[in-house]
Amino acid sequence: MNRWIGGPQFDACFFFGSGLVALAAGLVMLAAPSTVVPLWFAWLLLIEGPHLCATWQRTYLDAAWRRERPRLMWGSLLWLLPGPLLLLATWLSGRPEPFLLFLGAVALWSFHHAVRQHHGILSIYQRLTKAGPAARAADKWLLHAILWTAFVLLIVAHPANGVRDALGGLAPVIVTVIVLLLGAAMLAWAALLVTRWRRGDALVPGLFALVVATGTTLFSLLVVGLHEPLLAHPLTVEQVFLAATIVSGTLHGLQYIGIVIATERRRATIHATPLAAYAVMVAASLLYVWLNLARGGAPVGAAPGSPTAQLFLALYWGLFCHHFWLDQKIWRPSRDARLRSDLGLEAA
Repeated sequence: MNRWIGGPQFDACFFFGSGLVALAAGLVMLAAPSTVVPLWFAWLLLIEGPHLCATWQRTYLDAAWRRERPRLMWGSLLWLLPGPLLLLATWLSGRPEPFLLFLGAVALWSFHHAVRQHHGILSIYQRLTKAGPAARAADKWLLHAILWTAFVLLIVAHPANGVRDALGGLAPVIVTVIVLLLGAAMLAWAALLVTRWRRGDALVPGLFALVVATGTTLFSLLVVGLHEPLLAHPLTVEQVFLAATIVSGTLHGLQYIGIVIATERRRATIHATPLAAYAVMVAASLLYVWLNLARGGAPVGAAPGSPTAQLFLALYWGLFCHHFWLDQKIWRPSRDARLRSDLGLEAA
């Protein structure tokens, strides 16, 4: 029985090793904050940009997909519009709320997208290892509950968000309760894995979910995030959390690149080697690096908040809304026989 998405070594590299790479990046930035900006550039060029390009490679560059799903191909492009339209509303009204509402919404969607990817990979491992209904449900709900609770904890605990000051004396109590709940949930999950190990059940799904997806994300949010800003003199809230973004983005991006490579390798219509395809993605990502400089993403390039930077910021998040929406539609094995075959699930 095949228990792996791309093979033992492949999975060790992309789906488990991604956590080690993200952890190493976080530890380097904690030890030497001056590395944040260089690592940000490396992440944009080598991981974040290629992960975006991988979506378009799997869709717009796939002749069968273009032929079968033209409605999704063209309709999804409408997600490029909300950002510029709400920015225009802000400019015309002289009030920041329309564009700030957009930025808040896409930030939540971004985290949901990351959690959804973790759950998607977990689900594939569960299917490949024939996990039982109880194990599938437990891992799913623990994954979602812990990750979203940790996200709330970062919002409440970090002063840059303004929530801690608004809560006053309640903030320490809420933080303590959340920390205790997170600790109890992690211990309970570990106990479940020990029980499965004693029964002889497959541990790959649970280890991926608990150690890699949840453990690395908690490190990003509650270790790196709560030590932020590591970047000297941040100019925006996004820059305050730049190091945590690099850590979580490294985990997410490497796993996404891995799942695309694993599925593309099984397609007879793909002739380029994974290395050659990745090289093209990196070359294309030079434009993505420029976009981030133009939107004021770091303390180099355009000044954050200027009209030009705001316009590029709206376009930047429009690209991600398009990416989020496409991902919700193209990674549904239960509805797509070809995808099931690409993922090696037909024999599972």
